[in-house]
Amino acid sequence: MSKSENSCGDAKWRVLVDDVGVSTPRQVVQVAVIRAQASIGGDFVLVRDHNSPNDVVLDDDGTVDLGDGNVFYTLRRCDVQSRGECQEPAKLAIFVDDRVEIVTRRDQTGKMVLQLFGIGLNVQLIRDYESPSDEPVALDDAALYDDGPVFVTRQREDGLKITVNSRVFTEDDGVKSKMTGGEIAALVYPEKPQETCVRLLSGGERLVEFAERITIALCATFSVIRKGVTGGYEQSRVGLEVGKLMEGGATVTVVDKPAAVVYHDLAVKPGLPIAKTDVLVLIPGGYPGQMIDGAYLPQGSQLLGRVKGSPQGNTVAALGQTWQLVSYHPHTNGIGPAWAPTKHGFHTYIGEIMSWLHDVV
Repeated sequence: MSKSENSCGDAKWRVLVDDVGVSTPRQVVQVAVIRAQASIGGDFVLVRDHNSPNDVVLDDDGTVDLGDGNVFYTLRRCDVQSRGECQEPAKLAIFVDDRVEIVTRRDQTGKMVLQLFGIGLNVQLIRDYESPSDEPVALDDAALYDDGPVFVTRQREDGLKITVNSRVFTEDDGVKSKMTGGEIAALVYPEKPQETCVRLLSGGERLVEFAERITIALCATFSVIRKGVTGGYEQSRVGLEVGKLMEGGATVTVVDKPAAVVYHDLAVKPGLPIAKTDVLVLIPGGYPGQMIDGAYLPQGSQLLGRVKGSPQGNTVAALGQTWQLVSYHPHTNGIGPAWAPTKHGFHTYIGEIMSWLHDVV
């Protein structure tokens, strides 16, 4: 939203003078106002910072458009020498919650501003105006410097989020107050949501039909299971992905030797002799360029020979027990999507394992 389209009034402007933030009444302001607010003595001049030998020295009696740059410093008048025309872009100071960061890029987005300040994406960025009606800035919205460099943050008032396959999704991911079963499934299986089975787990477990539209309760929990899977023949990033699952309530362990992730207490198809199982998945040596593949069940598990995929002779020892490999390949011979390193990971592979454990003979 541009200034011309905004009805909130004038955006607030601030300047940075000798690394100190100073508020100004408007974008185009008299130099004398900045000097007074920054307590600049008569022996000093105000200079706009372009990171150039030809930084612009401002006339004490002139005006300055902060849209051209709002980072300044002072120099003693006796030290000022003649300068050529400045060709370098001016530094731009962006303020969020009274903190400041300096950039040269004008075309920011809400997400870029939050990341610049190291602020989590679960808060609302607000452009600060000289009125009670400030402007929310969504993650993908433009947060242009030219529209005003002063922002504040606040906790999102809606707080609408759901958990699907132990992953937390918010409105930024597409969560709405009313969703169909298909829309819920598409959060974890965007390629073929129609080939899944969606169940509401919180507030009374039940099936949610693909076209059924339900009201999303705060923090509702769902499982999305694909209707069929096939077997085959046969790291900081890992920590981040596992962290997403643990945030959603899953119990997951990262093992060093062998390098593996263990999903604990995953539900099995109802009616079998066991209700839950742990599953170990090796971390590929070239991960994430090399795809995640296969699954290990505890040796002697009643699921061996019943889940899709043949039990293999390969075994590993971890967490005080032996695990046996099953040739399950959801990203190749299965019906899962082709491996995409930028999209898939251990936070999505849990869904493949959940589907696998529900297609048992």
